[in-house]
Amino acid sequence: MQNAAAAKALTRNGKMLCLPSTAGNPYQSLLYSKLPKGFDSEFAGPGGLDLLATGDFSVVHLHWDDRMFGRSDDTAANEADLDLALITLRRFKQDGGRIVWTIHNDAPHKARDLETFQRARQELSTLADAIHVHADHAADHMADIYGTPRSKLHVIPHPSYLGAYEPATRTLLRKLTRSDRRQFLFFGMFRGPKGVHAITDVAGKLSKRQVPYHLRMYGKAFSSQARMLRMLDANPNVDLRTDRIPDEDIPGIFGASHVFLAPYQSMFTSGSVMLALTFGLPIIGPNIRELRETTPEACHNLLYDPASPRGLIRSMLQFIEMSDADLRKLRKACFDFAKDRAPDKIGTQIARLLTQ
Repeated sequence: MQNAAAAKALTRNGKMLCLPSTAGNPYQSLLYSKLPKGFDSEFAGPGGLDLLATGDFSVVHLHWDDRMFGRSDDTAANEADLDLALITLRRFKQDGGRIVWTIHNDAPHKARDLETFQRARQELSTLADAIHVHADHAADHMADIYGTPRSKLHVIPHPSYLGAYEPATRTLLRKLTRSDRRQFLFFGMFRGPKGVHAITDVAGKLSKRQVPYHLRMYGKAFSSQARMLRMLDANPNVDLRTDRIPDEDIPGIFGASHVFLAPYQSMFTSGSVMLALTFGLPIIGPNIRELRETTPEACHNLLYDPASPRGLIRSMLQFIEMSDADLRKLRKACFDFAKDRAPDKIGTQIARLLTQ
């Protein structure tokens, strides 16, 4: 039976179904940049497993499972969807297909049906042939919480964004922006766990003390944050943007900044942190394992005790007082980190995982 399944797999055309696909995020294109010629990919939305019934695929690569399982308030419907998906995946595997699963987060950004989400993870831990995580902490999470066999877990870092928004050589050769004030940047969704309220509070205190600094707060905000947005908008040292940032503006925004603020209350994998490092920006954030494993060691002195109520402001003041010479050393460490995780290097490892 196994030989028959293997033989059938060999007759397939080396085609991958990838889902859910991302819109406006180059992550997947970077990840798949080194797939061999003749290994085609098809991208689909959260319900795209139906394509396995009609398409000739040899691999299915699952991403953001929280967008697929337990994603509505209707528990019965969620359970039915999961059961159907598992039947589809088991049939695909029995026919010789390979299932690869990338873990992006430890829990849904907005938990609606956590029980179904967790059951899906438990089932996929057994069903998947290979499970890709971006760092050691993620491997430990899957092994400890879901009993995932260590033999299935493959640690391959999140690719840097070198070459995604401009030529890599232009990014790596960009000089430190000259300014009479240190340039801070927050970029991403204004979710509460990302510490946006803490940034607002500290920015107000620094401005009240007349400390010289400039802060760009760029990202999608929410209607419930109206008061916080008014405070940011009234701060003379803050440049607030809540409109969609065009891709072509990203190099200029990151290139004009000196450091990235990531005072996250919780974190698993952060594309924003990797994007900042790609443009040479060290990270200010809590001294937690998730950040230590995904930032260069040379920059860890900017990480603060997450239990300290003054941790963020102290690290910001420390950075404000830093010399340009010391900052250039940190920038080099960030660029070296980005080069070590360049898309071609990470893509080669992912290609090996998908096609073995």
